[in-house]
Amino acid sequence: MTVIRLNPTERAVRYCKRDNFDLERIRQVLNIVADSIDFRKKVEIVNITLDIDCRRQDSEYNFQSKFILIAGITENHRRGKTRKGRLSFLFQHLIHEFRHCMQEVIFRKDASDVTYQSTNDQEYEDSPLEKDANWFETRAWKKAMELYFSLKNVKIKNANVYHG
Repeated sequence: MTVIRLNPTERAVRYCKRDNFDLERIRQVLNIVADSIDFRKKVEIVNITLDIDCRRQDSEYNFQSKFILIAGITENHRRGKTRKGRLSFLFQHLIHEFRHCMQEVIFRKDASDVTYQSTNDQEYEDSPLEKDANWFETRAWKKAMELYFSLKNVKIKNANVYHG
């Protein structure tokens, strides 16, 4: 069992607040996704640092430090016009990079398995780690978004007040 602790940077918090994305719900989605992958009985706590940088072209995952950098969507991007489009962009990239994290944590892959220098190379497309992450991304990001909206709709009002 893997427990995800999401540690967003200030820039990621600003980005999510601007578009009203709930980071706690995103963390819950990542925990549920991790539970669907990991069937081990041993509990492993994984601290992931999340950063969103709109100036970057490519998202990346840093092995060993468990640092996910999401290339934020720019204002003039065609999917950046709506809030839902920006959220789907975020989830697509987040799920892809999260799979790299799960490759490291669950499947024990490390940085030495990365065989490419740039994301524009053919080596990038042929890398087993990227093939796996792309496969997982296409199958999981829409479900993760649906789960995010479901969790967002399940809010319980006044749960922190004793009603006895």
